[in-house]
Amino acid sequence: MKTLTSRHGYSIPCRWDWQGQKQAVIICHGFGSSKDSPMAQAVAAALPGLGIGTVRFDFPAHGESPVWQEGLRVPYCIDDLETVEQAILAQDPGVRISYFSSSFGAYITLLRLARDPRPGAGAFLRAAAVTMPSLVDTWLDSRARRDLDRQGYFVPDYDYVREMRVSRAFLQDLADWDVFARWQPGLARLAMVHGTLDDVVPVEGVRRFARRFGVALTELPQGEHPLMGPGEPEQVLALARAFFQKR
Repeated sequence: MKTLTSRHGYSIPCRWDWQGQKQAVIICHGFGSSKDSPMAQAVAAALPGLGIGTVRFDFPAHGESPVWQEGLRVPYCIDDLETVEQAILAQDPGVRISYFSSSFGAYITLLRLARDPRPGAGAFLRAAAVTMPSLVDTWLDSRARRDLDRQGYFVPDYDYVREMRVSRAFLQDLADWDVFARWQPGLARLAMVHGTLDDVVPVEGVRRFARRFGVALTELPQGEHPLMGPGEPEQVLALARAFFQKR
């Protein structure tokens, strides 16, 4: 495992499977997941055979990250993604950087590319949480509000890799960082894949994003949020391979 230092002083744990190939794909995991998720590992295993290296890392407060809710901020996540990019570019300024991003990671990738576009960038987005601000609002039940008042954070009732602590600061970040308000057509080459039965990130919001910004969207008819049902990982990987091989 490779460790980078974030702009905010903490460590960013990485799996570094890029050995100087002409294209490096940065794998961005979803909320409550990690760089070692089954899909992240599958992508990291599938692309080297195409001459494409991969780098996967943990967002703050995820996986093996040493920080908790104080580091779970939208700008920090964007900064960490840029730190990973810069570490790759420091080794080879001519490398083509692309992204395979899931759910919350797709949300962060879009915000990063909107903040500082990379010429020629391409991002393959799986179960993209383009409506992330409104999704988190659904977590704010009476227990969550009570915990926010009592301890400054609440823990969503999901089976995440580690305890996820959502602070008021993170909730405000989500309100301030709306993908629909910040994205513009042409900022990057995008492709999306989404399950029509996704009850975590309902497909209607993703369809709206795809229509507004002219993004190719593939829907898997029986797909739920993880897209790990029978045959679905293979379909996702096939779409991703085709996307990354196309310039």
